[in-house]
Amino acid sequence: MGIVELIGIVELIVGILINVFIGTLGQAIFRKDDRTSRVILRAIGVFLIINGISRAFHV
Repeated sequence: MGIVELIGIVELIVGILINVFIGTLGQAIFRKDDRTSRVILRAIGVFLIINGISRAFHV
């Protein structure tokens, strides 16, 4: 496996973790857990998942 595939796998895992722990991260980063913080974190998580899949599997 090359470095690009490993970076893709890390992006995929981080994106999944962001979406799983979105409430906790919202409180830790933004000091509140509201809709705006969840939308921002959800967008970042989905972006990382999409990029991780494309890098890890060369899609």
